[in-house]
Amino acid sequence: MSASPYSPVRRVVTGHTPEGESSVLKDMQQPPRFWYPGATSPIYDLHWTSEAPARLDTELTSPNREWVDESLGHPEVVSLNGSVFRALDMAPGDSSPWHRTESCDYVIVMKGIITLELQHGEPTALKTGDVIVQRATMHRWVNKSAVEWATIYYVAVPAIPVEVGGKKLEAYFPPQ
Repeated sequence: MSASPYSPVRRVVTGHTPEGESSVLKDMQQPPRFWYPGATSPIYDLHWTSEAPARLDTELTSPNREWVDESLGHPEVVSLNGSVFRALDMAPGDSSPWHRTESCDYVIVMKGIITLELQHGEPTALKTGDVIVQRATMHRWVNKSAVEWATIYYVAVPAIPVEVGGKKLEAYFPPQ
C-alpha cells in the first residue's frame, strides 16, 4: 500500500498579541500519525481542548507567553471534557475497527466515498460533501474502493453516555 496521495493538512491557528490584536500563532503542515503499528491510514490531530468552554488565551497567560498546543501528547480518541478536531485519510480497502466513543461527532466527507457501518441496518455510503452526526453509536468506517483514498474531517465533543435498559453503553476502542 502506498502512502496517502493527499498533501499533509496545513493547520493555521490564530490568537492574540499582548495588545489584544489578532494574529497567526502557528502555520504548519501537520504531521500524520497512526492509531497502531502497521496501520496504513494516517490521522492528523488538528486541535484538542481539555475543557469547555475552551481556554483560548495560553499565548497570553502561559509562563513563556507562547501558545500551548494541547493536541501534542494526546493519543486518546476523545477529550473527556473538551473537544477534538481531526482528519483521517483512509486507504483503499482499509477500515477502522468497530468502536464507540462517549461523544457526539460532527463528520464531513472531504474526498472520496466512505461507508459508515452500524450494528443494525444497511451500510451507508457517504460521498464528498456529505455530513454525519455520529451520536455515540458502535460503528466503523470502511473505504470499499480498491484504488481511491477517502478523507473525513471530524470534531468530537464529549457526551453523556447513552443508557439502554439500565445498561450504560460505554466507550470501546479495541487495543491494537
